[in-house]
Amino acid sequence: MNSKLLYVVLSLLLTSLSVKAADFTIYYDNSETGWESVGIHYWGGPQTEWPGVEIDHVDGNIWSYTFPSDPKGVSGFLFKHATLSGDEYQTADMSKAPINGHLYKGAGGEKGKVTDEGLYEGTPAPKTATVTASPKTGARFSEQITVTLTATPAVPIYYTTDGSLPTKASAVYASPLTFNATTELRTLTVTDEGVEKTQSFIYTKRQTVEPADGILTTDFYRVNPDGKNGSNRTVDMKFTKHPNTNYQCTADNAMTNWTNDDLICQGVARDIASAFKGKHEYPVIDSYAIFGAYDAENLYLGVQYVYSVWDAGGDGKSDNDRHRPWMMDGRIMLAFDLDPNKEFEGVLANGNTIWDADGQYNVMRNGTDCIWLGNTKPTVGVPALFFPNANGTTSYDAPDCVTFGSEPFYGVADGLLPCIEHIWGQKDFGYDPEELRTNDGFVDLISEVGRDKHTFYEWKLPLSKLGITEQQIKDQGIGVMVIDTYGQGAIGCTPYDPTVFDNALTSYSKDPSTSAEKEDKDIFTFKHPRIGGDLSLSAEEIEITDQTPAEYFTIDGLRVANPTHGLYIMRRGGKATKVIL
Repeated sequence: MNSKLLYVVLSLLLTSLSVKAADFTIYYDNSETGWESVGIHYWGGPQTEWPGVEIDHVDGNIWSYTFPSDPKGVSGFLFKHATLSGDEYQTADMSKAPINGHLYKGAGGEKGKVTDEGLYEGTPAPKTATVTASPKTGARFSEQITVTLTATPAVPIYYTTDGSLPTKASAVYASPLTFNATTELRTLTVTDEGVEKTQSFIYTKRQTVEPADGILTTDFYRVNPDGKNGSNRTVDMKFTKHPNTNYQCTADNAMTNWTNDDLICQGVARDIASAFKGKHEYPVIDSYAIFGAYDAENLYLGVQYVYSVWDAGGDGKSDNDRHRPWMMDGRIMLAFDLDPNKEFEGVLANGNTIWDADGQYNVMRNGTDCIWLGNTKPTVGVPALFFPNANGTTSYDAPDCVTFGSEPFYGVADGLLPCIEHIWGQKDFGYDPEELRTNDGFVDLISEVGRDKHTFYEWKLPLSKLGITEQQIKDQGIGVMVIDTYGQGAIGCTPYDPTVFDNALTSYSKDPSTSAEKEDKDIFTFKHPRIGGDLSLSAEEIEITDQTPAEYFTIDGLRVANPTHGLYIMRRGGKATKVIL
């Protein structure tokens, strides 16, 4: 056979295969589920993005879907309501490849079983023109959203935005549409043969919670919840060194040391960069809650880390501890606010941030005046406290850098504190970080893995090292924030600060499958949870009737022109009041 003839034969064969793939159609019996419109989601190769795509109505309770390409790699599928999400609006998974021409039926109820009813012999599926929207239906937005439509095959797209059914008298799509409020976009296409198809696309404006005075408080993010500011008590911490192991030093009785009375901050799970991009990465550094106490000698801290991000599409949930923070030589970072009259960025004289040799990564502009850096393997390296000097920078030399000697002062334990009854987080991976500023989409993840799969760290920090006293903590309080790092940059923190999500969906320069948060510059501006002090004296709770400009003074009587936050005397006219800003 000559080459020209071979080319013709191959062309005809490929054309035949293409037509065959385009004619791969399955049907769905909607009689039990009773949805107004039906969609399909499938995975393998090819696959749809959640929440899938809307399928065509054939007749009565019968709907159909023609795959746009050969679905031989599809390994599973489910049917769902075309626009609504939730277990009550979808079937269970059909964990096998679809069969061309077959009718599938969904049982009623939450995630009802899908059954294969065999070859469909009713009215054949119509040849319709399908509209594709970008962003896809179900997208949420904070301020506004712009939607682009295309039709395949190319025909005019009639549409409405008021929820009414479009007709040939409706507006014709000509350019991208911008919405500033929650909108149901409905479309109508008509093929050259006169076959009509309507579709619905829903775009929802988020009900975001605005931060107040540098603190985000939602139903799930809580800073000093119910006025809790730690406990004035001694915590009987016990640390044991384990040289030449991964964890190095254990906190032996950590699981019995803390209760809800010590809680100073409640975060959420899955609020780290790898939940948006790079969930295949281990270990997982995801702080969830901070506990605090103090006595005449020490500041006691406990931080609960949770295991809520895993390689859902690959290796699944780790069963060999590789997800543990102590499985790598990573860094743990605590940012303190010890003195209301001091603040620094955590930058060295050479312009780099601490422990960084090539630039700035984690920069503090939130009242931080002390930073502790240590290894996720307790006692490894030289953990230290860093303080600002007269130039506003810090160094690796005393008195800027304060180390702790050879005795262990922090350690790690496996498990979840008994007082933690819920682990709140977004239901799905890959969500928009803006969802964290809402009360939507959160579910309890506590049953996803065993309680022993989580990790807890605790610290006993001498007050003499911090340069503070018990009375100072009682009177004015101190602040502490936990920074989650992977690589050099922050990937999350407790409490919430939006800076750790500003590049969450951008590709890391060394690996496009993971997040640029590992290497970007994060500038922290949100405030710390407080330990000690009198939170009932917050400035927000003071009724101000005198409009005279306020003046602020430290407890020692020094006037402060631009107070940040801490304990102050506020003088307005002839009245002086003690306040915490």
